[in-house]
Amino acid sequence: MTLRTHRERKETYIASLESEIVRLRAKEARLESKIKTLYAENSVLKKGLTQQDFPLPTVTEAIDETISLTVFQENSIAKKGSWRKQISVTQPHKPITNFSQPISPPSSKSSWHSPSSPTPTPPPSTHLGALDPEIIGMDFVLTLESPCLSHTDISPVPTPHHPRTSSLPTTTGHALTLSACLLHTHPSPPGHRQHSQTPWRAPRSSLSHLLSISSNVPLADGEVTPVQAWEYVRQHAAFSGLEVGRWEMLKEKLVGAVRCYGYGGVVERKVLENVVFEAFVVGRIF
Repeated sequence: MTLRTHRERKETYIASLESEIVRLRAKEARLESKIKTLYAENSVLKKGLTQQDFPLPTVTEAIDETISLTVFQENSIAKKGSWRKQISVTQPHKPITNFSQPISPPSSKSSWHSPSSPTPTPPPSTHLGALDPEIIGMDFVLTLESPCLSHTDISPVPTPHHPRTSSLPTTTGHALTLSACLLHTHPSPPGHRQHSQTPWRAPRSSLSHLLSISSNVPLADGEVTPVQAWEYVRQHAAFSGLEVGRWEMLKEKLVGAVRCYGYGGVVERKVLENVVFEAFVVGRIF
């Protein structure tokens, strides 16, 4: 079926949300049951350790399975003189082999500066195979979703950033995007998150699921979501050997082709295929 009209997109979007709600409720019930079981087992183990005079581990000794997120404003190469806001993802506390830096840090000309800002980008000659694939994927999706950030973070009531006098929307239409899921964990209230310089954290273990649900954005024939674009790119035979410099150019070309029809950004499949071909094939020949 071709999803051409706004009504068809809306119906598909609502159906996706309903399906996700059912899945999450079932998962919540399973997790509650598992938590109760683990809590009981933990109590028994702690009691046994105490009786044997073994010291109990402290919370600070636990492995940090979170990632650090910030919102920054960067000068867009795709649109000269244009600035865009984007969520940046890093993982500063848990060392990953051959990876310690984000792929898309703030531009050196950015007007936003923070002590916790991401570290400089890896050298352009660094191959993607030497970096953390999960962080690369997160960064790629968030980059392509960045044109939607301003209408993903909307307050249900008027704010200085959104002093609307017309009727306020009851939904942003972007609940299935990765950006919306991550912004939901931001400490600031809705409507203020994209303007905040405060870093925040999200569980690393949930990233794969966040990526998967954002692929349910209503599509027309020939369109792909940022997540589907990531799946297409990462499966390329030459992906691990692509240099960071070419990867950055690929992302900038794709983000310039992003269109939003109210339910998350999409890219035409032909555009995606052409940009990937140019980066992986043409770029290596010339």
